[in-house]
Amino acid sequence: MKIAWLSSWPPRHCGIATYSAELVEALRREKNEIHILCHPDGGVPGEKNVYPVVDTDRHGWDEVMYDTVRKIRPDVVHIQHEFGLFRTSDDHASGLLRPLFRWKVEGKLPVVITYHSVYTELSFMIRSYMDVVLSLTDAGIVHALYQWAHLPVNLGRVVDNVYVIPHGAAVHKTIPKDQAKEALGLKGRRVLGMLGWFTPTKGFHRVLSLWDEISRRLGPNTVLVLAGDARRGDLNQIEYKRELLELGEKSAARDTIKVVIGSFSPEEYERTLAAFDAMVMPYTFASQSGNLAHSFALGVPVVASGLEGLKAEVEASGGGIAVPPGDEGALKRAIVNIMEDDELRGLYRERAMRYVKERISWDLIARKHMMLYRKVLLGKRAAPQSLRQVALLETDTSSMNRGRR
Repeated sequence: MKIAWLSSWPPRHCGIATYSAELVEALRREKNEIHILCHPDGGVPGEKNVYPVVDTDRHGWDEVMYDTVRKIRPDVVHIQHEFGLFRTSDDHASGLLRPLFRWKVEGKLPVVITYHSVYTELSFMIRSYMDVVLSLTDAGIVHALYQWAHLPVNLGRVVDNVYVIPHGAAVHKTIPKDQAKEALGLKGRRVLGMLGWFTPTKGFHRVLSLWDEISRRLGPNTVLVLAGDARRGDLNQIEYKRELLELGEKSAARDTIKVVIGSFSPEEYERTLAAFDAMVMPYTFASQSGNLAHSFALGVPVVASGLEGLKAEVEASGGGIAVPPGDEGALKRAIVNIMEDDELRGLYRERAMRYVKERISWDLIARKHMMLYRKVLLGKRAAPQSLRQVALLETDTSSMNRGRR
């Protein structure tokens, strides 16, 4: 199958670029030919089938993208959607609407969109946008059941072309923890880690503010690692980075805090994460997280805020502890419990790695995508009166979709 893939793409340091690279690799193992349409900072010289045509700073970028897809002549177009990826000034990513409308009217090319941030409650702008976009596409994908379940409430209509396919993760060969810790200069220490872009909604300040109390309980052999950076030019993140560094410097337990600044390559990211005995995700706002999937793949248990998709994933995997959002006491107790108990961490580690292997490995996720591609292709080719007979995708929501029809 030939697929036109519209997304950010490495070497851009972006969660969706990483997601796309990992899923595309798995889809290529399914013998697909995939062409990447990305931003000007995507792709490396000589990389095959990569087209850096999504230059949203230029007028008419959508026309260039549309013409590139037409020349590729794919069987399916798959768009990885985040508003920031396709926004020109304040147009709320509406630049996608013109090519989507043309593909809809032409009626030949199936279009699938994965929505990477869908919340229980959507703003009026996002509700309006998704209502229009879903009417122009053949299928939408969300990563969690709660996202699928709340769409009809938000849109005010039954949505029968959205499916649940979880965020995938790689089934890793184990990275030796001692080796990973040694790379950070922490061999022989217990390591609690926080990792990612320094965005206020990550809530890293919450753990830094509690660290004096936590460190007194855990002792000097336990180190808190803060790894990440602020995006260049993002004033909000730059200010938050300053706040985090100041909190660390003022801490009475600052000798047990290690800050690792950097926008990591995939190899550096995995090595850093593998050094953690546990990762804490004290987020104040989130739908789902690639960090969570990667931590499970590396057998790193988590303490995470019980927010929507994070809570669902932690509970489904059994790979850690979900704490009530905003409850500092519960967050502190969960961190102490997981770091003090080697046996408990071992149990969470086994559960997390089994969950990846049996439920969300990239090969399994790629096969679910292939089922959906075949469904939308069959739908395009079927006569209108036969559409109800098209086989439904066998995801976790297939029975509910079947009931809706």
